[in-house]
This record gives sequence, structure tokens and C-alpha cells, in this order.
Amino acid sequence: MNIMRFVVLSACMGLLLACSGPESPGSKAEYSVMQGVEYEYRNEPISEPEIKAVQGYELLSLPATGLASLPNPKGRTWVMLKAKHVPFWKQIPETQEFSLPQSLLDELVRANRVSPEVASRLREHVAK
Repeated sequence: MNIMRFVVLSACMGLLLACSGPESPGSKAEYSVMQGVEYEYRNEPISEPEIKAVQGYELLSLPATGLASLPNPKGRTWVMLKAKHVPFWKQIPETQEFSLPQSLLDELVRANRVSPEVASRLREHVAK
């Protein structure tokens, strides 16, 4: 009987872990939305931050400051403002550097267009 409980408990834990986290179907769907937008705008020039509404999500597009190791070091960086699934910080490309004006971050927070987790990470990239 104890073995059966262990098996059932293990199966439930496995299902719980599979339904949350970066490998969950919800998180993968959010990354898919971002990948589609990144592909669509990959060769479009950008000079200032833009917000795109796509499939119920708002994506912030920022001019990249560049990393020599990336194929397009002066392209765009995309950040999902209010992800519904963990991890709540979703950025594509993940290693791309960027900065944003403090006024934009303040506006996003004031209008409740950004989750607390994302606002915290964006603060690290405010232009000095």
C-alpha cells in the first residue's frame, strides 16, 4: 500500500512540475509568441522603444545596444511585459544588451502594463 501511495504521489508531483516552469505548455506558448514577433521584425530598423500587442500580450521592443557575438548586434530586444506563466521574465534574444528611459519604465508601472517581476528586471537596464 505504501508503494502505491509513493507511485501516485510521484506521478502527481511530476504532473505538477510539468505544468509549471519554463517547460510548461503555457510558457512555451508565450515564447512562441515572442519568437514569431522577433522573426517578423528582425530586419526592421528601430530607433526608439515600441510596444506591440500580440495575441493578448504586450511586447516591448527596444533598440539593442549590441553584443559582438550575436548575428544582429544592433537589432531589437523583445521583453514580454506581463507573462502569465513562469518564468515571468521573458526576453529575446536572452543575452542581448539594451537600455530604456526611466520615463518609459515609470509610465509602464503607473499604467499597470508591466508585472512587478518585469519592472524589477527593467530597472537594471534604465539608461543612466
